[in-house]
Amino acid sequence: MSVFAKHPLQRPQIDADGAWNFFGGDFKTYFIQSDEKSFTSRQIFKAGSPHTGVGRQSTATPPYHWHLYQTETFDVKSGSLCYFLDGKEGKLAAGQKVVIPPYVPHTFWNDPTAGTDLDVHITVAGGPNPGFDETFVHNFYGYLSSCTMQNLAPNVFQMLKFMDSADVVLMDFPFSSGRVANVLLGRWIGGYLGGYEAEYKEFRED
Repeated sequence: MSVFAKHPLQRPQIDADGAWNFFGGDFKTYFIQSDEKSFTSRQIFKAGSPHTGVGRQSTATPPYHWHLYQTETFDVKSGSLCYFLDGKEGKLAAGQKVVIPPYVPHTFWNDPTAGTDLDVHITVAGGPNPGFDETFVHNFYGYLSSCTMQNLAPNVFQMLKFMDSADVVLMDFPFSSGRVANVLLGRWIGGYLGGYEAEYKEFRED
């Protein structure tokens, strides 16, 4: 298989209430608000699903990462959210929030012991460009869902292209080289040589 393999993209189902469905509907996202300073998305993770309800190893769990410019807030509306923040685990119940400044590594997932869906509003604010916005949410999860539902492995160059476009840096690279990986592997090799994009027509609103 080519190192720059292009996987078929599946357009998500969009419900009448505005929900975008990923992983067969087990993960739903809603646009809440956006302006020049912030963006808020509502995300619902289905309990018990291998994609959203089996802990940190769930398919839809974000990789351990940090934001280059933006402050991120998790506001739990219902269910229970587990998080790993700067090397420490924690848990939020409905009505609780956590605010994560730039450069602080984190990830989160639906609490598998709760047995309920997780409904959380995620707000990112700050930074010199939109970065993490509705376009990123639709394309990142749209691509990951497309690969997962077809039993295909996501291409690392494509994933890093998405990360670079959103100013999101992965922690998994050695010697704190995640930002270099974004530029070298995502932007230059993936984007310029591989032809990967940060936005695809299959994941546009229209």
